[in-house]
Amino acid sequence: MPLAATEPLAPRDFLILMALTDGRSHGYAILQRVAEETDAAVSMDPANLYRSLRRLSRDGLVHEHGPDAQRRRHYQLTEMGRSTLAAEASRLERLVDSARAKRLLPASRR
Repeated sequence: MPLAATEPLAPRDFLILMALTDGRSHGYAILQRVAEETDAAVSMDPANLYRSLRRLSRDGLVHEHGPDAQRRRHYQLTEMGRSTLAAEASRLERLVDSARAKRLLPASRR
């Protein structure tokens, strides 16, 4: 069943979808992008990554391609995946703004 736009994404799903905003990618490259985006603070094991990718694909957020000649499957963000990711980014932005208003974080440098 597809995710409702009002439901928060799991942090792992958010990071996977973020990694796919740059375009189609195979699993190992997704793991590398997540590590880069989080300054290596988050590392995913392949089993959890592929389990998440299967669910995201089933939910219509990711499209699976492959396998290619090297037996790698590639994944691509769908339009629904992009809009779900954007909605989650907006929700997180509101939470960060609230934390700033409560002086839990320094003022924005925008």
